[in-house]
Amino acid sequence: MNIKLNILSAAVLAVVSTAGFAAALNEPPAVDGIYNAGPQSPDVAKTDISLAERTAYANYEAILQIAEARIHATSCSNSAGTFDVHAFSDGLTASPTSNYATVVSPGGSFTVQANSNASDPKPPLGNDRGQIMFVTMGSGILKQRSVQGYSAQLAYNSANNMMDSTSRVQVFGINNRYDTYTGKVIKDFYNGTIDPNSTDRVNIYDWGLQSLDKENYPVNKYWQRSKSHRSDGTIGRTVFVKDRLVGATSCRIIIDTLGDNNQDFFNQTGSLIIQTGVAPNAPVPAFTELPFFPF
Repeated sequence: MNIKLNILSAAVLAVVSTAGFAAALNEPPAVDGIYNAGPQSPDVAKTDISLAERTAYANYEAILQIAEARIHATSCSNSAGTFDVHAFSDGLTASPTSNYATVVSPGGSFTVQANSNASDPKPPLGNDRGQIMFVTMGSGILKQRSVQGYSAQLAYNSANNMMDSTSRVQVFGINNRYDTYTGKVIKDFYNGTIDPNSTDRVNIYDWGLQSLDKENYPVNKYWQRSKSHRSDGTIGRTVFVKDRLVGATSCRIIIDTLGDNNQDFFNQTGSLIIQTGVAPNAPVPAFTELPFFPF
């Protein structure tokens, strides 16, 4: 029995793997470089992400999760394309109409809105736990496919270097009914390096993972990365990238926007891009393009 299993395993690897990839399966992948020296301490790795930026990032997360659900409900190839995005956030609490992001695609559009609870970003006694916010969408269209009922609760910690969220959305699937999806995200933010003396404060990065569930069972896993260049006398740029790690096919989702991104407000326009057949380890040109990302 064991011999048969070993033969089957070897055959599967021979079909789906190159020699180099098969060798890599001998051990789990290495930790991301930012954690080489150990966990990121909240006191060392805290960031100065503003409320406007937090709400904008929350709305971008919502857009990506809606795209992920549409991809699973149909396919990556059916969802592929480049669609217009506009995002605005002024950081006002309890003001979802001034903290929104809209995606326009063939057949219609959808808009997500972030509603933030009040939070003191610099608590004098250090006892602030962080900030809770909610993102919602009533109904809309993503590439001629109906999406509805998106809702998410997100939490940022007081050091502004961790965020997690739980979300729910429905997509009109191939069986002519709405499929229900939930998503779970955990990620952390940092300013270019964990060195507290670093001068790279103009770029904000994040790294994390997400699961996508259908009817409460996990179906896909995604890898999350982003880089946001603040508009400190230049044009700001924000790039969010998600790669499917577990699923039917390779699929990459990108939000790439330009405009203003500072401590007071976030106002950027660009694209939501869904690409099929792009491997997770494929380079992301937007992360290194000059002049927006010189670091």
